Amino acid sequence: MDAIKKKMQMLKLDKENAMDRAEQAESDKKAAEDRSKQLEDDLVALQKKLKATEDELDKYSEALKDAQEKLELAEKKATDVSLAKQNH
Repeated sequence: MDAIKKKMQMLKLDKENAMDRAEQAESDKKAAEDRSKQLEDDLVALQKKLKATEDELDKYSEALKDAQEKLELAEKKATDVSLAKQNH
């Protein structure tokens, strides 16, 4: 009878330990899911920021191109005026 009681006690302890491990695993899973969600939110925010930065780069690149074209045109006009003055 003692052997059965000891075996039952051991099984009860095993069950309690298994339950504790299951609760800890569930807690760890929840923490990992929360961290994953936070990282996904951070990623979305960074992707939006990157898109805005790329759009800004495109805008400034276009403005630079326009400014370079205007500069080239102004330099050409200045050269033409200079040549015209030399020919007179």
